[in-house]
Amino acid sequence: WIKPENAMRNLIWNRTDVKGGVDIVQIIPVPEPNSEDWRDYKDITVLAFPTPEGDTGKPLVPTSVRSNTNHKWENFFSGTAKETVHLQPAASGKPYWVDVEFPAAVSMRSVEFSSVQAFNHGQSYEPGVSISIQAVLPDGKVKDILKAEMPQSNWQDDRPITLACSEIAGVKKYRISISNKFHMSLSSLRLFSAARKNSWESEAAWTLRGIERAGQHPKQSAEAFILPNQILDLSDKMDKSGKLNWKAPKGDWTILRLGHVNAGKQNGPAPAEGTGWEADKLSKAGANAHFAGYIGRLSGNGGPLAGGLLNGMLIDSWECHTQSWTQEMEQEFNRISKYSLRKWLPALFGYVIKDHETTARFLTDWRRTLNDMLTSNYYGQMSSLARENGLSVSYETGPGDVVPADIMEYFKHADVPMCEFWQPMTDGFVGSLNFKPIKPTASAARLYGKPRVAAESFTNVSLSWDEHLDMLKEVANINSVQGVSHFVFHTYTHNPQTPFLAPGTSFGAGIGTPFLRGQTWWSYMPDFTNYLARCSYLLERGKPVSDVLWYLGDEIDHKPDQNASFPEGFKYDYCNPDVLLNRLKVENGLLVTPEGIQYRILYLPNVQRMLPQTLEKILSLLQEGATIVGDAPVALATLSGGNLGQQRFNTAVKRIWSSGKGLRKVGKGTVVSGMSIEEALPALKISPDVTGGDALWAHRRIDGADWYFVTAPKGKGFSGELRFRAKGNVELWDPVSGNVEQIKSDLDGTHTRVTIDLAQGQSYFVVFRKDASHNKVNSKAYEQVSTKPISGSWNLSFPEGWGIGSTVQLTELKAWKDLDISAEAKAFSGTATYTTTFDIEKAQLGMVYI
Repeated sequence: WIKPENAMRNLIWNRTDVKGGVDIVQIIPVPEPNSEDWRDYKDITVLAFPTPEGDTGKPLVPTSVRSNTNHKWENFFSGTAKETVHLQPAASGKPYWVDVEFPAAVSMRSVEFSSVQAFNHGQSYEPGVSISIQAVLPDGKVKDILKAEMPQSNWQDDRPITLACSEIAGVKKYRISISNKFHMSLSSLRLFSAARKNSWESEAAWTLRGIERAGQHPKQSAEAFILPNQILDLSDKMDKSGKLNWKAPKGDWTILRLGHVNAGKQNGPAPAEGTGWEADKLSKAGANAHFAGYIGRLSGNGGPLAGGLLNGMLIDSWECHTQSWTQEMEQEFNRISKYSLRKWLPALFGYVIKDHETTARFLTDWRRTLNDMLTSNYYGQMSSLARENGLSVSYETGPGDVVPADIMEYFKHADVPMCEFWQPMTDGFVGSLNFKPIKPTASAARLYGKPRVAAESFTNVSLSWDEHLDMLKEVANINSVQGVSHFVFHTYTHNPQTPFLAPGTSFGAGIGTPFLRGQTWWSYMPDFTNYLARCSYLLERGKPVSDVLWYLGDEIDHKPDQNASFPEGFKYDYCNPDVLLNRLKVENGLLVTPEGIQYRILYLPNVQRMLPQTLEKILSLLQEGATIVGDAPVALATLSGGNLGQQRFNTAVKRIWSSGKGLRKVGKGTVVSGMSIEEALPALKISPDVTGGDALWAHRRIDGADWYFVTAPKGKGFSGELRFRAKGNVELWDPVSGNVEQIKSDLDGTHTRVTIDLAQGQSYFVVFRKDASHNKVNSKAYEQVSTKPISGSWNLSFPEGWGIGSTVQLTELKAWKDLDISAEAKAFSGTATYTTTFDIEKAQLGMVYI
């Protein structure tokens, strides 16, 4: 139901070099020519500019290549490489190196590697790759022209990464060094004398990677850049056949023909009749066409689910790469950014326009425009259409996780923001807390007033059928601490065949955790879901308690490092520009959302480029009594506003940070600069919320009561004293049994000390309130009054359908793994029943036996 004009669309371009001083009459080829109708090619413009110095359009080819490896690196540089280079982790202080030499001096201004994700798919979020390039000077000395850490990437990153080098003239020899923490695969490496914006593929939103900070640009000759006033629009000089008729000024010129096409992305997995083009995510027309063809067809008048049978709409996680164009793109960019896009388009292909910093500021405006269009025209429009049809709305992560966009803002259109987590938990890639943006999703839910945080739960691609509920409970606990309050199992497979081979079938080729009635632990599922329900109920009540709002900045960056160091005993939520500008006010010196969630500090870590309106809002919050921790930005995050924008930026920075470091008053508020957050918190006399060990916790408050969800750390138990920033009668609420127990505590100033014992995977709610519970539970164990040996034979009964037989007779009580029975029986992992008979006295009837 999605036609090519309403499908995701991408920019394409080609380059033609000409010599000026003559009339240019020639065909400018269609970019990436393809005769298939579904491509639906549309022209955008034809641009020309003087060819920058060193920009030949071709890579440099060295005449000599040496390396401390056995790989044929020269094939990369000559363009004949057919094999991937595989590098084992480099030894400490011993990087892999490749020396290249050219027949004459060249200025190496950029180097292009294969995509970060392709280095090691399992480590794309934390690649652990360092690159350095040194120029070997004529006197034999070396000088660094590049030192870079490969940025965090994403699992759908399929674009090369270009790194910009500082320019040195008169050099024939260079050394490229690679240090890799993990196994690394490299399928491409090309060297260029052309200047290109560092990591332009991600800054121009072709893929999602961490972005470059202000002031980190290489030193390069201005002659290698394009001047904005030298970019000519030749669109009216090319006819429909592609023939250009232009009297070119003298000199070398580069001509770019730009167009856009159907990106060719299809949805899946889906049956053939439900498979087609991915809808345009930047245009309301795309959202309208998709909703009408799918959800609207099901739930609308005459549809099979009409009349309220359909409850809600879920947009699943983003798995369709990126989109760079839509029909209204130029008009929307001009409206949002308040200047013309047309002559800045070459920067989307890596060209440096004016200088690196100016280009970076344009590319930030570009990412911001894409974010605004994606948030409003896709997520906003799909949600509006759903609600018009009486549907609730939920969607999983995508922006800021796979596609460049604000990682929080789109969730304002959801009823239930949703993330995902995987099992088993590991320190790398899919099993780590850094794999998916759980904390940003929870932060968005809180700051946009959404009480529930759902998660696609227990996803797995290494299915081994050894999963069990106790293991899953530990994973659930750790993610509950991060903010998850509603678990959407991945996966429950519908299986109507009763006599089917147990335990059943998994989704796809072994994806997800198989929640199946054939599992040996299935009879215990009610206990597991009751546990999750109790935890979820409490974790959705009241308001979360966090001291710090961590501002993510104005640059539309990759998702934040959720494992970043933060002071022990404190919690924080992330904050995005939309919330800062539109949903925060100050009450009694605290930052407060419309729903009443409070924060003591706005934290600005490494925020180097900012918008004038952001700074002006921070200044107004300060004047009303807020506390800000962070240093002054060094550059604007936009080209919009011209000189006036720069003046607004300068004025706000001066009024907020003035001069000096430490604590200073601004209006009723306080600015802390020149300090880390670890130093600032005690300087502001803010005490930790919880201290005393490595137990994991989350804090909520309602009606004067504080409750802390406390669980053991991953892989072990916890036993010790915890110190809580709360007062009152202390109770221990057990989400497994539902029992409530008053426990001993000691008041310690503004805190209360409590001793807690937790087995691995165990959790409690530690509740502080003025009045004790009316429901008292006797927590004492039954007293042991006598021991009675039980001798004689036993019967061991296994459930049917496992190829074991129904009953095994035993002469003495033993674990079945130690019995002389079949290997299949010894390996059985479910519940079997031991039975025997013994005599007791009549007076002992009604007593409890264990």
